[in-house]
Amino acid sequence: MKRLILICGANGVGKSTASKALLRVLPHSAYVESDSCRMTNPDDFRPALVQMQYRNLLALIGNALACPEVSNVIFPYGFHGHRKALFEQLWEEITRGFPDTRLIPLLLCCSPEENVRRAKADGRDPERIERGMKNSRNAYEGMDWPCIDVTRLTPDETAQEILRRLQLAETGISTGKV
Repeated sequence: MKRLILICGANGVGKSTASKALLRVLPHSAYVESDSCRMTNPDDFRPALVQMQYRNLLALIGNALACPEVSNVIFPYGFHGHRKALFEQLWEEITRGFPDTRLIPLLLCCSPEENVRRAKADGRDPERIERGMKNSRNAYEGMDWPCIDVTRLTPDETAQEILRRLQLAETGISTGKV
């Protein structure tokens, strides 16, 4: 059985950083970085560009799942804007091609103050930070996925907590909010 470990959360919460830390400690894993699949000029939502992004993501995830040396695909991804619908379409196609793949969704959250601090440390401009705080933090309200509050966690501590959650998921124990 393969696992697609979907790490979600608001802009700047630390999805990519935690995912890279997880890659270092989770054997037989691959990291699929979505940002590089979306980099275009112009950077907008024209249908042809969105379709290209979709095909890029599907190819990278599919290649990782097809590799016999990879059991875990780590995929940090934000659901703001059109991206939740895009992921649902991706997941549908992934399950057709790789029916033995299990989706393990996890949310990362932190306090608004910590979210702004992290976004600034990441070099994001004030306009992007404000847009992210306004649009991406509420994209996860009402989701019943396990949530890890990373406000006071380092990336390595977050990776260890994700590992713990993965082990609990394997045993069928609830991994509710920390």
